[in-house]
Amino acid sequence: MRALFVCTGNTCRSVMAEYLFRDEAKKQGHPDWESKSAGVAAERYFAVPSGVYKALAPRGLSPKEHVPQLATRDVLRWADAVFPMTKEHRDALWDEFPEFKAKTTLFLEACGQGAVDVPDPIGQPDAVYLKCRDTIEQGIVALVKKHAPSTADPRS
Repeated sequence: MRALFVCTGNTCRSVMAEYLFRDEAKKQGHPDWESKSAGVAAERYFAVPSGVYKALAPRGLSPKEHVPQLATRDVLRWADAVFPMTKEHRDALWDEFPEFKAKTTLFLEACGQGAVDVPDPIGQPDAVYLKCRDTIEQGIVALVKKHAPSTADPRS
């Protein structure tokens, strides 16, 4: 599976989701699954906030090599599934790239948590980044389980 996570500037929510997804997929036995992230208004010069580093560090993850990228037709084409963090992100993607509407689902909705947004932690205290990480992490665990191929014997 190739998952694309999308937020605004591709520095906070989508970055955490990208790294957490890759890590969780490995933990659940899917080391070949891939993830990327992008933003609907990303610029390469945007810096990843220190709160993201502090939120991911306890999980042994660091986005030090991350360079924000804009959500483009090419990156959406790459993905098997696209997970925007908010309804606004989803709607922007649907408007600009209607051909990918079928594979674009609001992140928390895809995780079984309803059609709700993941709040943006940008500019907030570290505790808000930690809460955001926890929200995303809970969703990622559910998302990986949901998309994992069934190991049940169909004859049973």
